[in-house]
Amino acid sequence: MQPRIGATTYVFRYLLDSPRAPALAELLAMAKAAGLERLQVCENARPLSLSPAGWTALARHAGEIGLEIGLGSMTLDPATVGEYLDRVAAIGGSMLRIVLERAGAGPLSADRIQAFLDRIGPDLESRGVRLAIENHFDIPSRMLARAVAGYPRQSVGFCVDVANSLRNFEDCDTVLDLLGDRAFCYHFKDYRIAGSNVGFSVVGTPFGEGVFDWRSAIERILAHTPDPEIYLENWTPSSGDADADVSRDAEWLRTSIANFRSIPAVR
Repeated sequence: MQPRIGATTYVFRYLLDSPRAPALAELLAMAKAAGLERLQVCENARPLSLSPAGWTALARHAGEIGLEIGLGSMTLDPATVGEYLDRVAAIGGSMLRIVLERAGAGPLSADRIQAFLDRIGPDLESRGVRLAIENHFDIPSRMLARAVAGYPRQSVGFCVDVANSLRNFEDCDTVLDLLGDRAFCYHFKDYRIAGSNVGFSVVGTPFGEGVFDWRSAIERILAHTPDPEIYLENWTPSSGDADADVSRDAEWLRTSIANFRSIPAVR
């Protein structure tokens, strides 16, 4: 069985960061033309700029072109979560992916995460929406696992990113060990590690061209979820030339999709 191929709007990172950022309807058309079947519209695409009524119309358009859409957020504000949930409802969705970080906010504690979940929990339950918390740079997966342990598995789980936790010295296997039993969706990105005797760095590559052990990851994921939601992302380095960066993002997306489709384990 081959999972439907998806990506998040971070595969259009430089385009969405530019003055030429397309409207959401145009972005959906670009995703479909690239060969995607799912698109997770994340905070970099400014989803709150479109009203709930606008999202209902957008979801109708997505259905017409054969593209499944979902929403992703980055916030620690319960009121903002409510705005996102309005839009999840507008598209008939059942999941919101969330990053529990904001620039300059400082590291989170398990108590702070739990206080946030306590605030938004009743809204999630009343709307029947699952919260998929993404493991991210400044939050160890071990802390996330502890923080959500007391919440219902059917409503609070994870978006497992295979590379984000490298900053915390947690590889993909470690993250799946800690968060995989509550995973609602997955972000796949590939990378290489360059180093010397005084340090190392992690640099992105198109999917299938780095050191990410996708064979092992996919085997583990399919054992847990027969039809997983897998979304490609790319850590495309910036050259400083806006047009070149947009073109390189598009090239990496084409390569990543082709490589993903060629994986025997998901045929």
